[in-house]
Amino acid sequence: SMEDALAQVLPRPLIALALAELRVLHLALLSWGRPADVPGGATGFAYHRYLAPMIAVLLVLQLIELSVVHLLVMLWSPTLAYMLLAISAWGVLWILALLKSLRLRPILLTEQGVRVRAGLLIDVTVPFDRIAAVREPSGGQEVKAKTTLNAALLAWPSIVIELREPMRLPGPLGRERLVEKVAFKLDDPAAFHAQLSNRL
Repeated sequence: SMEDALAQVLPRPLIALALAELRVLHLALLSWGRPADVPGGATGFAYHRYLAPMIAVLLVLQLIELSVVHLLVMLWSPTLAYMLLAISAWGVLWILALLKSLRLRPILLTEQGVRVRAGLLIDVTVPFDRIAAVREPSGGQEVKAKTTLNAALLAWPSIVIELREPMRLPGPLGRERLVEKVAFKLDDPAAFHAQLSNRL
């Protein structure tokens, strides 16, 4: 693959980072009108309707901040202003990619299990045979626990999957994380429960 070829001359972590940023750029600029990623045999469940408006507001605020800061810094140092403009523009593209990924990457019921996704940020598959219970969250302590993976961005989760035994998931900076529960929010949780009952 391209990554393996480039790894012969460059550090693999640097290549992985560059490819990830290229995917973000492609998603932000070249994925308009794409259908949601729902493979054959899987059923997709949307979560973007509650979340997209909040991300859109954040994007608008960032654009306003970008304009104001650029004009003010330009009066003092044009070079610094253009540097800040480049950094802020990349931030805008990243938020735009995240906003679009919410629709394009729904949570899935596959033949293997529940694939919990949160845009660009989370992608975890919970096999059916590891699911002990599916229910509403019992309280804030459960949702905020270190052993709970909370995929409900900027909102309170409506569904908690309790595991029969802990799963080890990759965390930031290559560190593994032990997860006992996975929490997320859906636009139509009743349809998810009905489909999951049939699968189980």
